[in-house]
Amino acid sequence: MRPRWWKWALGIGAVGLFWWVCPPVHVVPLETGRQRRAGDRFDAEAFVEEFWERRLLPAEAQAIRAEVLLGLLQTRPEEALERYGRRLGLSRSTCFLVSGQGTVVTVDEAAVSLALEPGGPVAVVIGLGPVFGNTLRDGSGLLDVNEFPNSQDFNAISAALNRRVEERVLPLLKAGAVPGRTVAFAGCAEIHDPRRELFPLRVVPFQIRFP
Repeated sequence: MRPRWWKWALGIGAVGLFWWVCPPVHVVPLETGRQRRAGDRFDAEAFVEEFWERRLLPAEAQAIRAEVLLGLLQTRPEEALERYGRRLGLSRSTCFLVSGQGTVVTVDEAAVSLALEPGGPVAVVIGLGPVFGNTLRDGSGLLDVNEFPNSQDFNAISAALNRRVEERVLPLLKAGAVPGRTVAFAGCAEIHDPRRELFPLRVVPFQIRFP
């Protein structure tokens, strides 16, 4: 009869072989772990690159015309806010996705002013930078804060969108805007108090064209 210690040795050997083939714990060098964590960081610039081309630019087709929005805000503000407005969380500001075409009235270092009808008043102002805030991110209506558990990532999207406007959209407007010229635009506008802040509509553009 074999001694009992033989069974114990066989069992220990089997367990050791299993742990060697399928180790329950993987030891990762500290530097490798740091690199993995860094690689998992949210890349706002890459996200905005894809978001801009695939989602934001096509969204122009769903934008409300600036003249229609201004008309509604004057006559039926509650309908305008409820139907076309986008508000994030408890913010008192309301953002809108808008498009339109107007004639340049004035151009200075700070902004370009547009009239939406020939000889009409200045109805839209497009600032020439720098761009701050979340108007473009929130006004598009395409991003849900709940999809970004880390609020820093959501804020980083705003910063990346604003930089893209400053670097790619506003230079085009600066170079081509002269009094009397027609400008087509698509962008987002933010209104803090629709009872007082109607004219002009201040737009952060993501699309500028000169028809």
